[in-house]
Amino acid sequence: MKLTGLFLMIMAVLALFVGAGQADPKVPIGAIKKGGKIIKKGLGVLGAAGTAHEVYNHVRNRQ
Repeated sequence: MKLTGLFLMIMAVLALFVGAGQADPKVPIGAIKKGGKIIKKGLGVLGAAGTAHEVYNHVRNRQ
């Protein structure tokens, strides 16, 4: 029963995407590129913070 509901939900979402795709929308490429750069920078900061945390834990546990 849950599998049937999941299948119907997926088909409904696909139908919405197909219906929206027919309208020939204008996609602002510049905004997408800018958002990608911001996300990349944010992930870099998170990676650096994670590395700093690992170094801190390593030094703290060594004592």
